Amino acid sequence: MNTESPTKTNFIDALAERILVCDGAIGTELRQRIKTHLHCVDACNISNEHADTVKDIHQAYVNAGADVIQTNTYQANRKALSVHGLADKVDEINRAGVLLAHSVVSDIGYIAGSVGQIPFGSQDTSNIDVEPSTKTIRKLFQEQMDPLVDAGVDLLILETFVSTKQAQIATEQALTYHIPVVVEISGISGGTVGAGIDVRVFAQELEQLGATAVGVNCRGPHDLVQAMELLAPVINVPLVVQPNAGNPRVEQGEIAVSYTVNADVFTDYVQKLIKLGANMIGGCCGTTPEFTAKIRQAVGRSKPIRRLPRIFVLPKSSPTSKTQRENPIKQVFETRERIVSVETRANTFPQLRALLKEARVLASIGVDLFDVTDNSGAAVNIGAVGTAFRLQQATHIPTLIHWTTRSRNLISMQSHLLEAEALGIRGIVALSGDHPKAGPYEAASLVPDVRGAVQLMKLIDRLNQGILADGSSIGDPCGFYYGGGFTIAEKLDPHIKHLSNKVAAGAKFAYTQPVWTFEDIERSQKAIQHLNIKVLYGILPLTSFRSASYLRDNLGLYIPQFIVDKFQDLGDTAGSELGMQLTLDLVKEIRNQDTIPIDGIYLIPPARLNWKNRRSVITEIVQTYR
Repeated sequence: MNTESPTKTNFIDALAERILVCDGAIGTELRQRIKTHLHCVDACNISNEHADTVKDIHQAYVNAGADVIQTNTYQANRKALSVHGLADKVDEINRAGVLLAHSVVSDIGYIAGSVGQIPFGSQDTSNIDVEPSTKTIRKLFQEQMDPLVDAGVDLLILETFVSTKQAQIATEQALTYHIPVVVEISGISGGTVGAGIDVRVFAQELEQLGATAVGVNCRGPHDLVQAMELLAPVINVPLVVQPNAGNPRVEQGEIAVSYTVNADVFTDYVQKLIKLGANMIGGCCGTTPEFTAKIRQAVGRSKPIRRLPRIFVLPKSSPTSKTQRENPIKQVFETRERIVSVETRANTFPQLRALLKEARVLASIGVDLFDVTDNSGAAVNIGAVGTAFRLQQATHIPTLIHWTTRSRNLISMQSHLLEAEALGIRGIVALSGDHPKAGPYEAASLVPDVRGAVQLMKLIDRLNQGILADGSSIGDPCGFYYGGGFTIAEKLDPHIKHLSNKVAAGAKFAYTQPVWTFEDIERSQKAIQHLNIKVLYGILPLTSFRSASYLRDNLGLYIPQFIVDKFQDLGDTAGSELGMQLTLDLVKEIRNQDTIPIDGIYLIPPARLNWKNRRSVITEIVQTYR
């Protein structure tokens, strides 16, 4: 008979292996069980009268199935305790809180040292003037965390933070102990925190600081499910959720110790959190051991659902935020499979408004990138940099610009590239561009200052080193992630050589011209796979024999003759239907094949469609590809 005791799994490993159950409220439970007025919940840890009640609550949560027990130390910092004349009891209260949890937690359970936001004069996250210096705040956190860690917690859980400044300071201090650190954000309504900070921005900054897991707590389950829907696609580390049992009931002007959501209704929200990929679920204010038992029953021993985070471009929580973000375009190409990029352009201001409206919808269906053309066809479009900036702001989807050499002199070229960097547009498809004579402006001249995509890439590389073409410094280097185009043709050799030169100049990806058969994709991919470059294959639905002829004869695109012949005798409606069906068949073949690795597709919606109809076409293609 094996009498060996089970060993405790490393907390980080446990988060990945199964959905952990955290305990629920302790403050509202203490106030419910202790009928006399409690001035300081945390002081119960050192009270001869109330310490056993703290222990009993921990035990009730263990019996209900909690894997993680949080210490009764949420506001056991000097600032909060000083209100009750207990400023000199910080060490004693925190150590006692850990010992009480240790007395009931089994060898395979986890004890989380609870640390809350320090209560200064204002919780308004936009007003940091009321908070003392970073050094003072960090000292207050350290004074609380030192005894928690020394007494033997398995992890620190920083809960109910609405101040980005305090969250950053607390996280940085917690990470110095080299134990897992969970940080939970509160004050969330409609996806924003406090004075309007996007919860995704807040959480991403905590993730980038090095938090083991991030999450949300201390709001009703409805709000936190909404928050999880926003966080699940953008956060890579484990996610933790601890909702309240709804809101406190107000009876005759008094806040009663009862809440609007019962345990059965709470369980419905737990099921939603499981489906969203939560790694640990617990309760906050108003929840009881009954809630924990319901969570345990819902979770069982289930593994967390695998989330597939997407890359979004979100503003920093404040201009002074210290966290540095990687280039989002680079992140997409290095982390995403089956990448989808969608080409956009706007010739007029009404078109720009329509584009921004429909792009917001496309952002929700799985588009990874938008790319904006640069006067494609030698026609006048609203500038690529400005359009890309508006698009990225409106959708938070990383947006590239096509950048061409034939219509700008060297001064203008560099100036606009610096503008792009300043506006956060950091992905470039470097191209020669269409000859001015291809468009309606007969008097337009070709500008030969920068000759072709390879020279453009070398110029971009210099900017990435922080210098202009004349060698003068720009102060800080740019952070562009760039690639080029690749022409699909009957004879690939000259185009492969040109692509090789682009790779030598630093290109990390290629957008191909449109392709209409899998055979052309297969032979192209096999021919260039030695270059070790990411390739997105152009997908453009044909709409008529006239459009096929124009693309082939005016723009020089390679379209197999048998494809063109299919449209010979079709009207516009039948031609559009056929073009869409051929496109969907090709996309299905790309999706289902397993003979060659394909990094993704680059969707080029038909130019003659308005943006509402383009959105419908793009949506159907994306859903087929996914």
